[in-house]
Amino acid sequence: MSRVAVVGGGLAGLAAAYRLMRLGLEPIVLESDSGFGGKVQTECTDGLVLEQGPDSFLVRKPEVVQLVRELGLADDLVALQPRGSGSSIYARGRLHAIPPGLMLGLPTEVWPIVRSGLLSPLGKLRAAGDFILPRDRGEGDQPLGQLVARRLGGEVLDRLVAPLLTGIYAGDPWSMSTEATFPQLLELERRDGSLVLGARRLRRKAPKLSTPPGPMFMTMRRGLAQITETLEAALPTACLRPQSPVTDLTASGGGYRLTLQSGEEIQADGVILTLPAPGAGYLLRDLAPAAASSLFAVPYTSLAVTQMAYRAEDVPTLKGSGFLVDRAASLTITACTYVVNKWPHESPDAVLLRCYLGRAGDDPLGVEDEDLLGAVRQDLATVLGIRAEPWLQRVYRWPSAMPQYTVGHVARMAAVFEHLHDLPALALAGASYRGVGMPDVIRQANQAAEDVARTLSQVDREEESPRTN
Repeated sequence: MSRVAVVGGGLAGLAAAYRLMRLGLEPIVLESDSGFGGKVQTECTDGLVLEQGPDSFLVRKPEVVQLVRELGLADDLVALQPRGSGSSIYARGRLHAIPPGLMLGLPTEVWPIVRSGLLSPLGKLRAAGDFILPRDRGEGDQPLGQLVARRLGGEVLDRLVAPLLTGIYAGDPWSMSTEATFPQLLELERRDGSLVLGARRLRRKAPKLSTPPGPMFMTMRRGLAQITETLEAALPTACLRPQSPVTDLTASGGGYRLTLQSGEEIQADGVILTLPAPGAGYLLRDLAPAAASSLFAVPYTSLAVTQMAYRAEDVPTLKGSGFLVDRAASLTITACTYVVNKWPHESPDAVLLRCYLGRAGDDPLGVEDEDLLGAVRQDLATVLGIRAEPWLQRVYRWPSAMPQYTVGHVARMAAVFEHLHDLPALALAGASYRGVGMPDVIRQANQAAEDVARTLSQVDREEESPRTN
């Protein structure tokens, strides 16, 4: 049985190891931390389910649901509750409902934008320029902020699109790659001229369903860590190696030799690196220096997540899923989720609010916990009028947590993967490369495992061939 070393024990690493095992290979998972799961961590306490990292996944990308069913956890899937639909943006000193009819973050209907207080009269007039401005027929990538501001103006970018992007990527729209994040927008302008008309065409082209559509987001009854913990439990204990940081990777004997910080050496037939890009680049510095150079260049943003539980009588009625924050607003947080509305099973006897901090150019990790929590409480008082103290509060810190897909990311990653073609049975997977969401990470892990298995199977056939002739 071929042995494959999986470096990194987060969601990507565990999913890759599980797929390798299902394909008949022997995985060994080398994780530098004392536990597994990466950023998918859940704390269950006092009847609350507190997500420390991601809190849900997109259903239209099927990889998570497929894995959950394969693991026998389908009965624990929980859909977004109806009262948790719809969200707001805090701008100009108050909350504004996000106008209906958005697609790809763009308006497809005129009147909801006209009636919205999110944009000033001049901002609305400037947005109408999208219908008459000449299209850009240029090829190649460009900053997402540049594209949106050129077509729809700065207010649409700053008050509508940028808060949505911060919620997904924690990034700066002026350096964010359109090709890597919303490639459809490039095609809309080239084909339709107008982003709004193009988005409307896509919306009308979407198939009409005879039955009500399913939920857009789902989570797990006992938190998303239920997935990573089940993956961990499905793997043989002997293949799980916590506190085993890898310091060196070299070609050896038709396979690879991995050197641990302890000095131990492990021989493997194949390797899957699920580390953040700079960590993968460090291990590839000698095997693939050109790929390593591109991986070192991927920037990251640090994040913090807070959870605050209040008594119901201390919080006003909350509508929708929460709110995003205009970057111009004088707030510390970038978004707030009304967990009590989206996932009421996570706080059956409390009003649980989850706030996010950190984005490109704004690192929240240099602030002490108490000062950070105080700033969050002040923001909640400003936006929601909550003056009471929460009866439970938590801070979860994630240094260099979110890779930034800057302009040219797709081409750089294509070059990285091309360089790796010369390294048989070696693959990359994870949020740094081709998608940051949980479905994207699992898709990459599955693909990496299948690619390595296919290569090793071909090698086995070639080695057996002389003996059978």
